[in-house]
Amino acid sequence: MAGGFAEYVTRNAPRQEWALIAKLILDEAFADPVGTRVGDLAGAVAERRQSLLEQVATLKAGEAGRVLAPRAGESRTLVKKLRDEGVLLGLPLGRRPDYHYPAFQFDTVHHRVWPIVAYANSRLGAAEDPWGVTSWWRTPSDILDGRTPLQELEDGDLTEIAVDNMISAAERGM
Repeated sequence: MAGGFAEYVTRNAPRQEWALIAKLILDEAFADPVGTRVGDLAGAVAERRQSLLEQVATLKAGEAGRVLAPRAGESRTLVKKLRDEGVLLGLPLGRRPDYHYPAFQFDTVHHRVWPIVAYANSRLGAAEDPWGVTSWWRTPSDILDGRTPLQELEDGDLTEIAVDNMISAAERGM
């Protein structure tokens, strides 16, 4: 089809207009028809992230460090290490980024990340997809009778078996 169109242009359009016609064709061919949708998608992602932040209390890195190592003052190194390992869920905000840590992860009495939280975060890939994992904690599951993993955690009922079952169900597309 393109060859037929090119032949038509070369036979019927004045030679001085070929460059203009070629430019118009190339502009149209390389236009980003999805460009506006990409902008809309970025806006939707930002909105979803903001919504998640409003639903979950968070601690800044220094505060999280004081919870995990109160005698060390601010143990940002420990917090970063646990985040990088995927044990601790850290939500990047801004360009730098500044990390915020959902407060539900911390056992403030024993100065640690709840073991079940560390297990779930690691299995879910918190280091690679912190926003997706945060969403998982807030999403009701049929396996939990319509409750969220966060609700089960807060009630002390979340188990490794339940986490594994939810992940398996998600992988099967249920």
